[in-house]
Amino acid sequence: MEILVDKTPDLSKAFAILEKYSSDPAQKRRIEEKLKSDRDYAYDLAGSFERGEQTGKQKGKLEGKLEGKLEGKLEGRLEGKLEGKLEGKLEDAREMLAKGIDLKTVLEITKLAEKNLRDHGIL
Repeated sequence: MEILVDKTPDLSKAFAILEKYSSDPAQKRRIEEKLKSDRDYAYDLAGSFERGEQTGKQKGKLEGKLEGKLEGKLEGRLEGKLEGKLEGKLEDAREMLAKGIDLKTVLEITKLAEKNLRDHGIL
């Protein structure tokens, strides 16, 4: 062990400090208290980090849910408006055809395809 300590300056220095303080009980107690304090601080810091990480995950989940709900509502509203417009155009086409307006004119006015009218039973 001494050979290794002699060949490694940092290790040699550490052993010299250890020998110096281990022979003085008061100094040894202060070092142990400092080490305990540092360890406690490290554990507190790790706990704070973990709590912060959990809080961040929870916040992210809540934000994701909220964003999803908002997107769903907006998508639903848009889809509803589009369906409403289509229903209105289909009803207009039905009425125009019932009044004898030719198909070509009805398609031009409503901007619908003939397929739309067939799919909805108007033709």
